[in-house]
Amino acid sequence: MDPVTLGPLIQMVGLARSPLGVLIVDAELRIAWANQAAEGLSDGRPAAAWAGCRLGQVLPRWDVDPVERSLRQVLGTGKPAIDLEVGSHAGDPGGERFWSLTLFPVTGMDGLAAAACVVREVTERARNRRRLALADEASARIGTTLDITRTAEELLDVAVPRLANAGAVDLLATVIEGDQDAPPACDQNMHLRRAGLRWPADVPLPPEYRQLEWYETKPPKLYHQRLVAGLPVYLPSFGAMTPEQIREVDSGPSFDRMMAARRAGVHSIMIVPLMARGAIMGHVILYRLAGSKPFTTADLSLARDFVSRAAVSIDNARLYTRERATALTLQRGLLPRQIPRVPGVELACRYVPAETAAEIGGDWFDVIPLPAGRCALTVGDVTGHDISAASLMGQLRTVTRTLATLGLNPAQILTRLDQIAADLTDAETSATCIYAACDPASGSCDIASAGHPPPALASLGRPAAFPDLPAGLPLGTGLAHRPYQATRLHPPPGSTLVLYTDGLIEDPAADIGTGLTRLATTLATLTPLPLTQACDTLLATLAPRPADDIAILMARA
Repeated sequence: MDPVTLGPLIQMVGLARSPLGVLIVDAELRIAWANQAAEGLSDGRPAAAWAGCRLGQVLPRWDVDPVERSLRQVLGTGKPAIDLEVGSHAGDPGGERFWSLTLFPVTGMDGLAAAACVVREVTERARNRRRLALADEASARIGTTLDITRTAEELLDVAVPRLANAGAVDLLATVIEGDQDAPPACDQNMHLRRAGLRWPADVPLPPEYRQLEWYETKPPKLYHQRLVAGLPVYLPSFGAMTPEQIREVDSGPSFDRMMAARRAGVHSIMIVPLMARGAIMGHVILYRLAGSKPFTTADLSLARDFVSRAAVSIDNARLYTRERATALTLQRGLLPRQIPRVPGVELACRYVPAETAAEIGGDWFDVIPLPAGRCALTVGDVTGHDISAASLMGQLRTVTRTLATLGLNPAQILTRLDQIAADLTDAETSATCIYAACDPASGSCDIASAGHPPPALASLGRPAAFPDLPAGLPLGTGLAHRPYQATRLHPPPGSTLVLYTDGLIEDPAADIGTGLTRLATTLATLTPLPLTQACDTLLATLAPRPADDIAILMARA
């Protein structure tokens, strides 16, 4: 089909004057005609000289294979193809671009079949769509926890392979540790630690990466200066740079790492700073390896947008780490630094904070020496996770120690505690407590409970049991007409008494009975172990990632 045959059709529909690029190809997929607007798609060859050429000969930027497949379908079925998107190929020096094509069949005056291709560039639309898709994925997958390392791993899970073939996240040591230190000044070294790495499974990981745990950037180097200023280091042609040029970017361990990456096939690099609230926290390194396109300025823009969103999650995790460390310091300051040694009794204790919150908990435990070689064991739990709960916990623990010196029995001590707690709490706050006075000489133990989970008694060769104690009301009710009751136990020699808070047995997916059964089953296997090992095994089995604070106190006569 020649231009003469197509002339009337072209004039009739105004294709020659269209501001969009228009091409008409024949049944052999050779160009029969192209308008002047189509010349902008080519490498400068005038459209009049395109006749008889295949698309790939005059449109070097296009990935023409999917276009020709669609043209064959249009010619074969007579059905148009609308909004077919095609991108530039990997070697396009102008960077990544996209066009939208509308293909439809046409028939010349002599009845010969042809297909028209109307072209519109949609590079910005494609980039925006890609940016939004990446932002949506980042919002859904990054920051699911408040763990800094896990958040860095999630960042890489989104970036690789969506943006790069490989990548790493390096964070300031102060960020990982949750310190309050200000970010380094431009003239100070940055001490960085590796927080996450993604590397292709079919490409050997360079030894320099396997061994790298931390390194420092040097203020005179471009690498350091740009990152501290919040600017990326963009090396799209990294594979062609000389060692001297790379050394100008950075030196020391960073230079060794870059050279190792190039030996592994990396040919394009972007290093994007992680900035949040105006402070530098580290950076994200993204790599393209052999067989992939070099990074473009559009990729850099996308990476900066993506990393800035992820930086907020990293900073939230940093703040959480700092607040959690502060809370735990205060919490542990309210608990005994070490429990006293009581002749004739082996003791072990553990306090484990919840992993799901940075707030202070209200769980406590204590061992109080009493006259005549006796001792008091107590475990309690204040409702809530805030400074008020911690404050009440500290007061109740102090009062309990004071009351224990007055020679009161467990029921009397809980009655006094209830009255004091009623003055200290509001209607929404209460506490549970269990108090046991043990006499190693007689082997007896008097126990009273204020709404607390029952103690467990584990004996060698016997199933663990829960002594039947009057439950009692939680502390803070002030109901003096409902006195607490103490029960005297005579545990068998060598048995283990276990006091604990409800975080050890609670499970959102099961009732409290199931938790007690699991506790009894686990304790039956731990009686031969030393108490410190039994404590650790009990926690690892029942609450490896506790959702609530846990206090445990074990005693074996």
